[in-house]
Amino acid sequence: MPRFFVEGEPQGEYFLGGEDGRHAARALRLRAGEPVTLCDGQGWDYPCTVLRGEDGGLWLRVEGKTPSLGEPGAKVTVCQCLPKGDKLETVVQKAVELGAYEIWPLYSSRCVSRPDPKSMEKKTARLQKIAREAAQQSGRGAVPRVLPAAKLQEALEAAAGQGTALFFYEAGQGSLKQALQAAGDRLFLFVGPEGGFAPEEAELARSLGAEVLTLGRRILRTETAPLAALSAIFYEKGDMEL
Repeated sequence: MPRFFVEGEPQGEYFLGGEDGRHAARALRLRAGEPVTLCDGQGWDYPCTVLRGEDGGLWLRVEGKTPSLGEPGAKVTVCQCLPKGDKLETVVQKAVELGAYEIWPLYSSRCVSRPDPKSMEKKTARLQKIAREAAQQSGRGAVPRVLPAAKLQEALEAAAGQGTALFFYEAGQGSLKQALQAAGDRLFLFVGPEGGFAPEEAELARSLGAEVLTLGRRILRTETAPLAALSAIFYEKGDMEL
C-alpha cells in the first residue's frame, strides 16, 4: 500500500500535495477508492481512501488512526566515519530500512573523505532526503535524523552519557552477543572508514566506556559492517523475526 509522511495529524478530507501528491497522482496513478496510508512521523499511521485526483495531488478521506508497527524497541544511532564516494548514501538508505534511529557521520583520523562545512551541509541535506524516502518505502513510523557531522571523540562522549557504545574494531575481541545481554535499548554503533580505526582511537573508546567488539573473523567493508551489526542487534533484541 502506498505510504507517505505528512506534517501534523491529518483529519477528515485531506489534500496530499507537493512532490508526494504529484507522485501519487501521476506516477502511481492512484484512483478513487484505492487505499493509502499517511504517517505523521511520530509513530502514528492514518489509513485513508482516495476520493479524487486534482492538479498537483490527491484528495483523501482519513479513515482512522493506528500505532505504526515499523519502529523497533531499541534506538540505535549508527555512527559512521565518513567513507569515500557515495558509500554513505548506501549506509543511510539501508540502515533506515533495517531500523536505525539516527545516522551520525563522523570524522576520524583515517577518513580520506573530508568535505568542507558547506559541502557537508549539502551532503547532509541529501542524506536526510534519502532517509525519508527509505523510511517511507520500508514502512517506518518515523524518519530517522541524519545528524551534522562531528568528530569521533564528540560522538563517543555523547554515547557515554546516553547509552551503550558498541565500537567495532579490527583488533577487537569482545562479543556483540554478550555486550547486548548487558546493554539497554539505547545504543550507539561505531564503524570506522575504509582504513578502520587507529589503535589510539580504540583506546579512547575504551577509556570512555565503549565496548570494543569484533564482527567475526572476516573483515567487512565500511559500508557492510554497520548493516551486519544492525541486523545482528535487532535479531538479538527481538525486533527482527525470522
